[in-house]
Amino acid sequence: MKDKAVNYLMKNQLLHIDMLEPIRKNTADILYADSEGVLIKELKSGAYMISADTLEKGREVLKNVSECDLIVAHQPFMVDYIQNKFGLKNKTECIQAVYTDKDKLEGKSEIEIRQLDIAHIDVVLKHYKLLSGTEIEELLKAGSIFGGYKDTTLIGFVGLHLEGSLGLLEIFPEHRRKGYAMALESYMINKVLAAGGVPYAQIKVNNKASIKLQRKLGLRFSEDRLCWMF
Repeated sequence: MKDKAVNYLMKNQLLHIDMLEPIRKNTADILYADSEGVLIKELKSGAYMISADTLEKGREVLKNVSECDLIVAHQPFMVDYIQNKFGLKNKTECIQAVYTDKDKLEGKSEIEIRQLDIAHIDVVLKHYKLLSGTEIEELLKAGSIFGGYKDTTLIGFVGLHLEGSLGLLEIFPEHRRKGYAMALESYMINKVLAAGGVPYAQIKVNNKASIKLQRKLGLRFSEDRLCWMF
């Protein structure tokens, strides 16, 4: 079933990189795969991920899933059906941005980047509001959040979400517009590359600053959008 899943997803690699990477890392259960659709469950985040050619195929793919509180769909025609089926009230539409080059990026040498730990949970929660305290704690314990230091002062942080996407990028207000965001994301891109992965980020469609940053770093964007529901 893995070959069927990969063959389908590779038809649009940029859109599906968030499904391809967990399969590559063996952190996904492949629940359904044929030439018209794929469903996986990413094991670290517990998120379902679906792509299907038609709404009819999408309904078939999901027929054996009775409960779900986190899912990403890769076609807009699936959104209403999924929200109704699982009673999910919230959704976030994103653009997939993928670093397809193999060359590492040069970082800003004037900041030092170090792994943060659970002792930093308060400062992370103060500045980053998109995840719960439980999720931030899990990421810190996993060593997935990294801080940038300028002359021993923490100026911001970046990390990897549970499912593997780049994110959690936050530069503290007094340190913005100095190139630190690019330095921190470059560091994470290089870290993913060193581990044999494909770096990717999921950007909210209205986040113009992040889209501009991804473009400056050389990431490529999927033409189609994906939608998280929870």
